Formats: sequence, structure tokens, C-alpha cells
Amino acid sequence: MATAKPGNFSWVAPGRLAGLAMPREPGHYQFLLGQGVRHLVSLTERAPPHHDCCPQLQLHRLRVPDFCPPTQEQIQSFLSLVEEANGKGEAVAVHCLLGNGRTGTMLACYLVKTQKLSGIDAIQEIRRLRPGAIETHEQEKAVIQFYQRTK
Repeated sequence: MATAKPGNFSWVAPGRLAGLAMPREPGHYQFLLGQGVRHLVSLTERAPPHHDCCPQLQLHRLRVPDFCPPTQEQIQSFLSLVEEANGKGEAVAVHCLLGNGRTGTMLACYLVKTQKLSGIDAIQEIRRLRPGAIETHEQEKAVIQFYQRTK
């Protein structure tokens, strides 16, 4: 099976956490495995197609409606999962449909937690790494509220 880089794939923390658009073909999962990713967090309401082609890649579902921010509980679940996987030396990739809004929101919260950035700084850094990320005011607000809760 040929590997193919999924859309909008980039590392936010190399070897630890990456973001991407929804993987759509078996080669995308092979690419993720080749990058050391063992956990795929899906933020879409429907599961990504072909995810059963790679049993070594564990799928985690956190359903967040399109253009909505994740709840604070979903952010905590996501960050716990990343911390646990990274603790075992396993990388995590997170996706929504295009890898911008919901994905960017989660990635910014990760930077708040791990790099002690403010909400605004984390949003700016994710937008620098992933142009087009964090699409709505509500998504920005979710990152800022997460930051305020962690202070």
C-alpha cells in the first residue's frame, strides 16, 4: 500500500503532536504510521473513511460540530490522551475536516498547556504554523478560556 501525505499535515510538536485534514485514503494512514503516529484523534461527527485499514493506528473520537469550538471537557480529554500517548513515546495526530478550525483550536490549547503560552500567543503561533487555523471567534474564545482556567 503506497503512502500519501494527508492534506494540511504538519507537526506542532515534532514526534509528539501533528494536525491534519481528514485522512481519506488508506495511504494517508500508512503515512501517519510511518511518521510514528499511533493515535488519531477525530474531531468530526463522522468517522474518517478507511480508518479500519490500519489496526496499529488507534482511533479516538471526540465529536465536535463543524465551526464550533470543542467543550472544555473535550479539550481536557484530548490533552490527557496526548500526554498519555507521549508518555509511552507515541505520537498523536488530530484532524477535523480540513484541519483548520477544530484542529487548530485543540493544537492551540496544547501549546497553552505544554509551552505555557497565553491564549492569544498560542492562537498566533498555530496560525503561523498552520495558516487558516482557528476560524471562528468562538474557537478563539475556547482557547482563551482554556488559558484562563490553567492560570
